[in-house]
Amino acid sequence: MARILLVDDKPNILKVMGAVLGREGYTVEVASNASTALLVALEKKPDIIITDVQMPGMNGVELFHALRTRGLEIPLIFITAYASIPEAVSVIREGAVDYLTKPVDYKLLKALIRRLLSASAERKRFELSEDRYLIGSTPVMQALYERIDAVAPTAATVLIRGENGTGKELVARAIHRKSRFREGPFIPVNCAAFNVNLLESELFGYEAGAFTGAHRRKIGFFETARGGTLFLDEISELSVDLQVKLLRVLQERAFTRVGGTDLVKAEFRLIAATNRDLEQEVRAGRFRQDLFYRLAVVPLWVPPLRERLPDLGLLVTHFVDRICQREGLERPKIAQPFLDSLATHRWPGNVRELENLIERILVLYRPRSLEPELLRKELPLVFGRGEEETLDERATILRALQQCRGNKTEVSKLLKMPRRTLYYKLKRYGISETEYGS
Repeated sequence: MARILLVDDKPNILKVMGAVLGREGYTVEVASNASTALLVALEKKPDIIITDVQMPGMNGVELFHALRTRGLEIPLIFITAYASIPEAVSVIREGAVDYLTKPVDYKLLKALIRRLLSASAERKRFELSEDRYLIGSTPVMQALYERIDAVAPTAATVLIRGENGTGKELVARAIHRKSRFREGPFIPVNCAAFNVNLLESELFGYEAGAFTGAHRRKIGFFETARGGTLFLDEISELSVDLQVKLLRVLQERAFTRVGGTDLVKAEFRLIAATNRDLEQEVRAGRFRQDLFYRLAVVPLWVPPLRERLPDLGLLVTHFVDRICQREGLERPKIAQPFLDSLATHRWPGNVRELENLIERILVLYRPRSLEPELLRKELPLVFGRGEEETLDERATILRALQQCRGNKTEVSKLLKMPRRTLYYKLKRYGISETEYGS
């Protein structure tokens, strides 16, 4: 379970807060002053630190700076009285996470902790697998590597283009890691995942009272990306109104929060990505030409898998090694006819589709050797054609149901198949619980 360090000079606060978080299942460490907290943090490496701002000797803000100086990027929550809110906010701008006012609302605190732990887990997941698509020795990939190396040290805005599943976010992360902004955060935002009004408030943040339900100030992505990189994926999904506002931010390098009047500096590098033809979007009037030129200072193209088929061997080897290690599976041999068969397909889902296929084969069949016969069984899930393929697909779904003990949510994840599609196929193939149990 997650480890949380509590820092406060008042024993009763440590006792009460420790009991509350302990009941949630967290491992709780306590320190009565910031100097002790620093030593505990260095030794125990907690997942989150919750600290008072005002304490004798070293205060909470000084503790934050001491942690960062020692290379500890631990999420830090300030507990503060109203008098010290400006001090807490100033440090949040430097990379601390959030603050809560006294008396502490424990429901709010627990929700904040869950959000931070979820974000941390997601970040670690990406760190463990962030190069899984950027593998290849073909000329098109070598050209991409050279472009990444050339643009990374600069502050230029980058527009990454490519089909779905090619690894555009991984290219953005590679640029960030090689850039002068690498010590700052990398903030990925999928523009298609928010409705128009919500996306604006998520990007710009908002002031308390800006709209119904805005009970306190929220720091947006423009501010959380301070000193780092903001990655806007599916940039073509921005509304025209939001395109105008983003253009203004890029031109003026400043913005105001929703419902606010104070000007906030925009101190981040912007990388955008799209799978659409933005020139066509401009001609159709759906994307502003001036914003397009502002974004496409340095354009990068991520090639589809069908244009780098000689990389299949490297990619398959990488996926097999990673998946077998993660799942505790015996590593199979990779037969050359298997790779030759892979090269006959166009891979509309690109490298992501290939990864899903390899994972499905390894988990479902546990083969000693990857042979073309396995592809004949599994490719119907990708292309879904032919009577023989239909029989194979039915068998594959049934095998997955048996392995997952009838848990359709797990089957959906395993087969990378939407639940609605899974239920449709269960009905279409007449698969009943008597065949797999539940």
